[in-house]
Amino acid sequence: MGSRTMKARVLWLALLPGLALAQGVPVAVPTRTACTVEGMLDEVRVAMQTGSPAYRKYARLRLKEAAIAMPPEALGRAVSQERDPAVLEAVGAALATKASNAQKPELLQPLLSRASQDADPGLRAAAVRALQGSPSVEFMAKNGDVVTYEQLVRDSAPEVRQAVVENLVTESAGIYFGHNPELAEAAVKVATATDDPALAKRLLGEVSMEAASPEVVRKLTQQLRSEDAGLRAAAAKALGGVPGSESAGARRALTSLYRSDSDLAVRKSALEGLARLGQSGARPLLESLRGVDRRLDPEIDAWQSALQKNLQEWHLILREKQRLSP
Repeated sequence: MGSRTMKARVLWLALLPGLALAQGVPVAVPTRTACTVEGMLDEVRVAMQTGSPAYRKYARLRLKEAAIAMPPEALGRAVSQERDPAVLEAVGAALATKASNAQKPELLQPLLSRASQDADPGLRAAAVRALQGSPSVEFMAKNGDVVTYEQLVRDSAPEVRQAVVENLVTESAGIYFGHNPELAEAAVKVATATDDPALAKRLLGEVSMEAASPEVVRKLTQQLRSEDAGLRAAAAKALGGVPGSESAGARRALTSLYRSDSDLAVRKSALEGLARLGQSGARPLLESLRGVDRRLDPEIDAWQSALQKNLQEWHLILREKQRLSP
């Protein structure tokens, strides 16, 4: 560790108690601990129980950084034996960091076992959350898909199911930046497997489909026939983000959806998907849909005005359309 980094940490540790006391918040003062799994877990445990939010975050980050040099066996044992959900999440995240840094997916097996088999739902959820920020979909596949998010989203505990969705959304945006076909496939599989339309809607709405394979696009298109209108709407928006090679089929599916679906929100989402697929080139198609549902003609007008500006980035087009919406 560089001397500048060490000095910054020492200064931060020195300031923590004073900052907390100035706000009238009691804080656990960091103590010198041995750089072992057991010693650092003691520090994390104290931080989770009595520390300020800043100190808890610091303790978790310190453990993750130290884990890179720690024996994987000791981290694995700690994951297998820990009974406090907050501490399990911290040491599990440290193990995931170790596995990612060493490119050894097999190191995650103790964590995957806790996520899928622990009797305590709080501990299962903590184990799932510990995977957040790692290439977990890839590592699950390299572990033989013995445990997958598709399985975990069927868990009886809502906190476990929520953690699955949070992981996938975070991994899409923060690790692969929307360019991973396996992650897109996992998201669609999970959305199909869950009985919770709200979770499926969030997955399809927030996980990028820019690298989706033809098979994933096919499964996504099937969701346009879901009985849940919210899920149909989410699938329609997601189809707007598929690769150019899949755009023709997606365009036909969305046009058919707009003409046949009676739900207003679904039709609005179909228009958004069509606008995103073609951007400025979508204007003739959108115009051809005028009059199908008179309530949405002003929506078509807003899309036409936004697309006419020839903005190059989708988020800019979407923001302009929202500004123009009636």
